[in-house]
Amino acid sequence: MLDTRVFLACYGGMKSVAKKNLSFASSPDNADGLQLKITFDEDTLTAFGDYTCPDKYQGHPDQIHPGIISTILDEIMLKINEAMNFDTSTGELTIRFLQPAKVNEPLHLRGWFVKKNKKIIENRAEIENEIGKIVARGKGKYIEAED
Repeated sequence: MLDTRVFLACYGGMKSVAKKNLSFASSPDNADGLQLKITFDEDTLTAFGDYTCPDKYQGHPDQIHPGIISTILDEIMLKINEAMNFDTSTGELTIRFLQPAKVNEPLHLRGWFVKKNKKIIENRAEIENEIGKIVARGKGKYIEAED
């Protein structure tokens, strides 16, 4: 049998501490992360931002690693959900790599809400290079958390 005094000493006096956001994709507190800055427009249900990827995230020489491109697309779509007050986790991502995205090249990010069906939210996103060519497109399905 657990002594109540031991329980209170161990658990009763503990205060909940807010966890620090160390998201790889968007936290400004994660020095190793991408530190994406994405803005949401409530009128058009779109997210957008600009990003220049440093050398440390390259795959092939002078090209952004495809995993980083996938992360950026996912984060854009997650930010849409967050802005629309959907508590979600990624269920499915489909990424199309249309052409290489280069490190140290300004990229334009955009995404948009598509639909919500019961507990599934669908969004789209794309990344455009500095001359207006789409380098990658993503489709995402996100699962809304249970209440």
